[in-house]
Amino acid sequence: MLGSLRARLIVSFAVVVALAVFLAGAGALFLLRDQQQESARERYGRHAEPVNERVGAMLALGASVNDIKDALAERAGELGIRIVLVDEDLLVVFDSDADQRLLGHYILSFENRDLALINENGARYRWTNYDGGDAHLTLFAPPPAESEATGTFTPPRYEAIVAIPQNELSSAWLELAPRLALAGSIALAVSFAVAWFISRSISGPLARITQASVQMARGNYDVHIPIRGQDEVGRLSEAFNHMAREVSGSQRMMRDLLANVSHELKTPLTSIQGFSQAMLDGAITDEEQFRESCNIINEEANRMRALVDDLLLLSQLESGQVEMQHAHVDLVLVLQHTLERFMWTLRDAGIESRLRLGHLPEVHGDERRLEQVFSNLIENAVRHTPRGGAITLTAQGQRNGEISIGVHNTGSYIPPEDLPRVFERFFQVDRARARKGGSSGLGLSIVSEIVEAHGGTVRAASDRDNGTEFIVTLPSAPMTERAGRTLGSDARKPRRPASKREAPA
Repeated sequence: MLGSLRARLIVSFAVVVALAVFLAGAGALFLLRDQQQESARERYGRHAEPVNERVGAMLALGASVNDIKDALAERAGELGIRIVLVDEDLLVVFDSDADQRLLGHYILSFENRDLALINENGARYRWTNYDGGDAHLTLFAPPPAESEATGTFTPPRYEAIVAIPQNELSSAWLELAPRLALAGSIALAVSFAVAWFISRSISGPLARITQASVQMARGNYDVHIPIRGQDEVGRLSEAFNHMAREVSGSQRMMRDLLANVSHELKTPLTSIQGFSQAMLDGAITDEEQFRESCNIINEEANRMRALVDDLLLLSQLESGQVEMQHAHVDLVLVLQHTLERFMWTLRDAGIESRLRLGHLPEVHGDERRLEQVFSNLIENAVRHTPRGGAITLTAQGQRNGEISIGVHNTGSYIPPEDLPRVFERFFQVDRARARKGGSSGLGLSIVSEIVEAHGGTVRAASDRDNGTEFIVTLPSAPMTERAGRTLGSDARKPRRPASKREAPA
């Protein structure tokens, strides 16, 4: 029964409520015990005066002692109490109890006429405890009679005393027990109902999360849990939905990666297999054709190796296995040198290049990896810039201490819905066009990983009229670190003077 969370919650609530009710009831009984005993004494004591008034009235009318005894016996039966009758010497002449144990005994408890007179809620009586033999009683007597002429006490010929067992008064608080038990039972029943609804509100979302987890374990990653409220369970549901989206995205990227790698490897493998088979079969006999076939096989092998190398590097970057060097890097020299490497490529493609640099502080990072970032961005720009277009590199420091580097090219356009995905592996904006220039399709993914490893960000912006720009933002090296540099510690020799800030490559 207690195997489910809901059952355990219900039982826990019920136990807590039962314990609270028990402690509250015990405390109430303890606090109300004296009050209940006083209430019981008042209830019995208020009979003393009316009974004695009746005895006095009967004496005044000349009734015999036997008549008075009969009347007291009848009255004791009606009230359910014990009445004894004493004479002026406090000798018991009548006992309504069946055993009549007090008959013939003296009750000297009221011999002291200075006993406190109780006068509450219209009840006037005196009371005292009596212990005689095996009798333990609480006795209630009327107020002492006084002479109207002298104001002195006049002993009555006969006086009726109400006798109640002491244990009956001491246990008067037990009268509260049934009521407290009823209240506790009602509270327990209500607690079960409330606990059922509360446990349902808690265990319901958890059950849905469990079912969704089972679905994910079976391969269904498109699960969503409705979020109700902002409590811990609601935040857990939100975190689960986020995890499901991430896992679903990872699975989709993994499937796309396998499909794309298979596609990228299929073309060069087909070429290698075809030309090598032709060479083995003797279909290629001309020396020039033989050399051309070998050249194609070599190019396709290099293309496959570049793809594998990029995949390995990207995997190492994502897993944090690539150790970044920590040195002060002059971005002016890095950008100039990187653009120089593409001088002949840009000339053959008929593309103009511009370099616009503002005042740039140094950055703290890996110079070789940063060169790879800008090389990949320029290479990507060259592939998507038509002949007669232009590529512009801009870099400037920001007020917040960061450095912004932009690589802009004309003639290309990325739709807004594709901008967030350009850094995914093998993603192509124009899926119908074959990849140009032998690209592995991993360059922008490598750019994103390296920039993030340096604590920076990279984003893409595109306009149909102005072209596309990739903007890299890097944090600059702290002033204390730049000021503490020593000559030759990690500085590199300039490859050429950097006096000219804008020049075509």
